[in-house]
Amino acid sequence: MSDSAVVASNILASRLKGRVVTPDDNLYQSEKNFPWSQTCWLPAACYVQPHTSDEVAIALKCIKEAESQFAIRCGGHNCNVNVSSVDSSGVVIDLRNLNSLSLDRTSGIARVGAGCKWEQVYAFLEEHGLTAIGGRQKDVGVGGFFLGGGMSAFSNLHGLGADNIVNFEVVLASSIIVNANKDENSDLCHALKGGGSNFGVVTRFDIQTCEIKAQYTLNMYDLADYSNILRATIEVQEAMETDPKYGMFVTFYPTMCFVGLFYADWAEETPKAFKSMKSLVDSLRPATHLRRQVYTASTKLSYDMYLNIHKHWLGMLEKNPGAGNMFYAIPPVSTNVSQLAEARGGNPMGIERVPQTWWAFASEWEDEVNDAAGYQGVSELCSGAQKIAQEKGQLLNLIFMNDASTSQNVLASYGADNARMLQETAAKYDPQGVFQKLQYDGFLIRKM
Repeated sequence: MSDSAVVASNILASRLKGRVVTPDDNLYQSEKNFPWSQTCWLPAACYVQPHTSDEVAIALKCIKEAESQFAIRCGGHNCNVNVSSVDSSGVVIDLRNLNSLSLDRTSGIARVGAGCKWEQVYAFLEEHGLTAIGGRQKDVGVGGFFLGGGMSAFSNLHGLGADNIVNFEVVLASSIIVNANKDENSDLCHALKGGGSNFGVVTRFDIQTCEIKAQYTLNMYDLADYSNILRATIEVQEAMETDPKYGMFVTFYPTMCFVGLFYADWAEETPKAFKSMKSLVDSLRPATHLRRQVYTASTKLSYDMYLNIHKHWLGMLEKNPGAGNMFYAIPPVSTNVSQLAEARGGNPMGIERVPQTWWAFASEWEDEVNDAAGYQGVSELCSGAQKIAQEKGQLLNLIFMNDASTSQNVLASYGADNARMLQETAAKYDPQGVFQKLQYDGFLIRKM
């Protein structure tokens, strides 16, 4: 345990009594093992668990005073090591207890604590006949989802999650609490819509809600039918350009293909492109705690490219049997996503106005002995896919933060102008560079 982390733990324990979990506490092991991925089960010097924004401000002040490293944890769903976890050289600011929920019925604005998970948010809003543009999995945390951009099942209709935020409550490195919206600190508001944890600790998100009006089907298909599945995928993506009510996610696992089809209305039929699919197998079953790693890439649409990437994946499975359950997903992004972002004040992500796919490449495995194979396998899967797309003139610059590896330069992929804006905003709101110097790791400006 580093000296600065010890000092930070002692200061935090004295100033936030009852809010700090140390290795001597019975709860320590469960706190260490809280993240979704086992690769993130690191032994922090302590876990500080503020219940209010004021307590977050105190925690930041203590950490600065001790010059200790730190990580910020909301839902703990990011599987990159050191993003929301830290070893004994630092402390974790656990926002789980910032879980307040309220709704202004007149405006339809929901005020959501940064420590909430989407399961809580959806259940709360459903009582009012509403929903929000949120995570596709119920155990995803609100904070990481929004700060990374946030893709939902209906982003093609409603935009990214971040573009539905009307206000951020933020604790700055100075421990001052501010609001960021179109009228107050508008540059900070803009930067937070996909700029990650570079500017402060967001403690509350005020989000625009929408009506619950959707139908969906979640099916599993025979992997051998991949050529038809990929052709149907392209057809649905093309249909989204004229009807943004369509939503879809296609994921290829080593033993089957999982397809989620969504429509934001009471339609009588599912997408025509999938009517010819005869290889239905079963329904999906969720995975438990495993060791994980992710990578991502963005491309335009091309059936031939999709086929080549799929064949590359099949080759990687044969080449890397120790890489575990290595899979990829095709989340579609229509041109409406970038148009909605611009209409709502913009974000820093630099999304091109073309139909595209934000590929998600991932691997999950059980044993630590397979870490090297797991990491290497998914890295080569992504780099190979990028090479295929590049050769066909289909590769786009954007690297989507929510599905990226920290070894990928996410912020630089937003484009030079946006990267410069993020640097200037961070320098304005964190002039001492606390979130660059002391934050343990993540998608940080210092890594551009």
